[in-house]
Amino acid sequence: MDAVDQKISEIRNLVNHPWRQNTLLSNTSVWNKLCASMDVIADTQMAIRSFFNLPPFSAETGGYLYLYGLLQALFLQQDALNHLSEALFNKLYKWDNQYPDLYAIRNLRNDTTGHPTKRGNDESFHFLARYSVSKGSFRLMSHFAKTNERIFKDIDLSDLRSKQEENVLRILDDVILVMKYEWSKHKNEFMSNKLVNFIPETFSYSISKIYEGIYNDYPLVNVNFNMVKETISKIKLELEKRYGKLSNLSGLWDVLRRIDFILAKLEHWLQSANLKDNYDAEVFLDSLSDRLKELKEMLEEIDREFSE
Repeated sequence: MDAVDQKISEIRNLVNHPWRQNTLLSNTSVWNKLCASMDVIADTQMAIRSFFNLPPFSAETGGYLYLYGLLQALFLQQDALNHLSEALFNKLYKWDNQYPDLYAIRNLRNDTTGHPTKRGNDESFHFLARYSVSKGSFRLMSHFAKTNERIFKDIDLSDLRSKQEENVLRILDDVILVMKYEWSKHKNEFMSNKLVNFIPETFSYSISKIYEGIYNDYPLVNVNFNMVKETISKIKLELEKRYGKLSNLSGLWDVLRRIDFILAKLEHWLQSANLKDNYDAEVFLDSLSDRLKELKEMLEEIDREFSE
C-alpha cells in the first residue's frame, strides 16, 4: 500500500469502530456516501499509480485515453475527498481558498478533458497539442474570447501527481486527527466510570442463592434473581451510552442475547413456582454463570479501551 492507501485504511478502521459506526449507520445516505467516497479515493489512487506504471506512449498508441483517464482520476479523487468530509463532518472544502493546487488541477481537467470546446459562456476554448501527448507531459493551448489572448502551457504530469498526493495526504491526515480527537473526547466522558464496577461484589453470592432455589426452595430466590436482572439492565444502559446500539457490538451482543434468554427462562420458572428440583433450570444456571464470566471479561476489555 502507498501512503494514501494507508491513510484510507486507517480511516476505515476509525469509521468501523462501533461508537462511530452506530451514528453513521443511522443515516443510510450518509453511510453510503462515506463508503463510496473511501472506495473512490482508493480506486483513483490505483488508477493514478497505474498511469505512471505504463510504458511510454504517444497520441497514436492510446495517449489520449490514458491522459483523459489520469485527469479524470485526479478530479474524481478530489470529489471523493469532499464527500468524505461531508459525510463525516457535514463540511465541504473550498478548493480555491483552502487548496489552490487542487483547484488548479480541477481547472486543468476542465480545460483539457472536461469542457475544452466551451468553457463558461463562450469564455474560452482549449486545444490539446497532439504531438505533445506523452506519459510525462502535454501542451495545452487556450484561447480567451474576451481578450483574444492565446496562452500555451506545458503540463508536467509528475508535478501534477506530486501536488495532488501532497494535498490529499494533508486532507486525510486532518480527517484522521479530527476523528481521533472526537473518539478521545468521547472516551474521556467514561474513563473514570468503569463498567465492571456495575457488577456488585455480592453478584456471585446472588447466583449461588438462585441455585439454592433449585435444591431446597430457598425463600429469597426472587430477591437475588431480581438483583441479577437489574445488574444486567444497568450494564446494558451503560454500554448504550458508550456505543449506541448494543447490536453494533457483535460479540458482546451475542453474550447479552444469551443471558437475556436464560433470565427469561428462569423468570418463567420462578413465576410458575417451578424452580425447585428443576434440573433444566440447573443447566441454564450453569450456562448463565459461564456467560456472566464472558461478560465480565468483555467489560474489562472495554474499560481498558476507554482508559487508553
